[in-house]
Amino acid sequence: MSDEMKLESADGLLLQQMASLRDIIDNNSDWIWEVDAQGRYVFSSNKCIEFLGVPPEKVLGKTPFDFMPPDEARRVGEQFAAIVERRAPFGGLLNRNIRPDGTEVILETSGVPLFDNDGNFRGYRGIDRNLTSLDQAPGQRLFQLETIYSNAPVGLCFIDLQMRYVTVNDAMANIIGLQPYEAIGRKIGVFLPGLSPLLSNALELAQRNETTPDREFSVPGKNQVFFVRIKAAYDAQNQLNGLSVAMTDITSLKRMEIALRESQEHYRNMVELNPQIPWTADPRGMLNDVSSRFQRITGMTRQDILADKWIQSMHVEDRRAAVQTWEQCLKTGAPLDIEVRFCHVDRGWNWMRIRAAASYANDGSIQRWYGTAEDVHERKLLELKLVKANRRLEIQARTDSLTKLPNRREFKKVLSHEYMRAKRNRTPLTVVMIDIDYFKHFNDHYGHLSGDACLRLVARTLRKSLKRSTDVVTRFGGEEFAAILPDTDLKGAWIVAQHIMESIESLGIKHSFSEFNRVTISQGIATYMPERDPGIEDQSDIVSAADEALYLSKNNGRNQINAMPVSVRFNQL
Repeated sequence: MSDEMKLESADGLLLQQMASLRDIIDNNSDWIWEVDAQGRYVFSSNKCIEFLGVPPEKVLGKTPFDFMPPDEARRVGEQFAAIVERRAPFGGLLNRNIRPDGTEVILETSGVPLFDNDGNFRGYRGIDRNLTSLDQAPGQRLFQLETIYSNAPVGLCFIDLQMRYVTVNDAMANIIGLQPYEAIGRKIGVFLPGLSPLLSNALELAQRNETTPDREFSVPGKNQVFFVRIKAAYDAQNQLNGLSVAMTDITSLKRMEIALRESQEHYRNMVELNPQIPWTADPRGMLNDVSSRFQRITGMTRQDILADKWIQSMHVEDRRAAVQTWEQCLKTGAPLDIEVRFCHVDRGWNWMRIRAAASYANDGSIQRWYGTAEDVHERKLLELKLVKANRRLEIQARTDSLTKLPNRREFKKVLSHEYMRAKRNRTPLTVVMIDIDYFKHFNDHYGHLSGDACLRLVARTLRKSLKRSTDVVTRFGGEEFAAILPDTDLKGAWIVAQHIMESIESLGIKHSFSEFNRVTISQGIATYMPERDPGIEDQSDIVSAADEALYLSKNNGRNQINAMPVSVRFNQL
């Protein structure tokens, strides 16, 4: 009887442990899953509800690619197929997924292969992390950042609280001596045991909300010295979840320092061959040595440079911030890293990157600053071009390419803003839907080139017809346009619509297949009055009313204006 009670107790304890494990899995911030050898889900934690918008039972039996856009499924599928072929663990695989409501979520996927007792491959087990909140630009931007991260010349990695690698870039993998995917999930002490005490101390400092000072680290047996920067990382609840580590190879710089101590002349000859311009400064920041190449670039004499007149050769827009940063570094001993424009004697303003690190005496005081100046003009110009290109893309995304008017996406955005403002301020808001009469016949008879020219001319006329800067006219689609008139009641909107109609008629564009023998328009007006229409909770109801008014104008013979009251409708914008 006693054995049976013990067995029942053990079973109960096992059930409690299983329930606890399931609770941990389901409440983990990451989505835990398992797929079979064909890539089909055989297990899914409840986190898929938050990530993919579907419960586990809707995930089981499907593959990860079933939740991705087709082009993304092909891209990720090719990468995953290569991983499966090697039966290798992997990490940091970014992918875009579409929820049932149409929203996009960006996930970072990591996994390890599974094998049965006979060594046969049976699938993968892994986790997905939601990175959507990190994406402040279009989704493609995140993939660009991942490429930059992977190809950065500085060794970068993220360490979790158990001192395991979570992400590793190519430069860090080279330091470790492994492929990036081979390091994921493994203890840092296995490859760099000397770094473990630094990271353990960094975790202790982070738990006390203290920062970790930058350190130098020598890799045993490799005769390499690295500048190590460790920063604590926190989750959305401000809980410590790991450390970011950056390791910059400063072996050549350390050798340069040794050469400097051995022979000043040897140092001077050596640095003259270095593409970076070296300089040194005393603890107060006063330059006491600089390469002659800086003199040739700026045209200044050595005496002027050492007298701090080099600051005057900076661009006035960069000078104040640069001086403030340098003064802060002098106070704290923090490394200097700034990009400023210097006056170049041959080519005007030239971008340069100025870096410096402090050298400390045995008592801990700063005894000297060692720095470099690097010509980054071409790279900076490319960055500025990229910024301009991104701005152009942003404008193109909001603009109709043919008419140069805001497109339908921008119409929705502006209407949503004006609707909320009208509702808040209790002011009227009018939408006018505009359609070119018999435009299909115009296109068929005169050709698409003439049709495009007609659309551009009508668009330009519509833009000129709206006098207030707050009024917006957009291309809604095809030959249909839409105008948003804030702070405009029905009477005022009717005056605007009449002016628009007269402006289009005055163009005198011939249209033989119209009963009016010229290009005309039909218009529909709908005015939202917050005090009169308290039941309107969706701005699409305003558009629907204006659309109905437009169709009334078309059905009644075209070339006219009609208005329709706003009411709750089921059709959406």
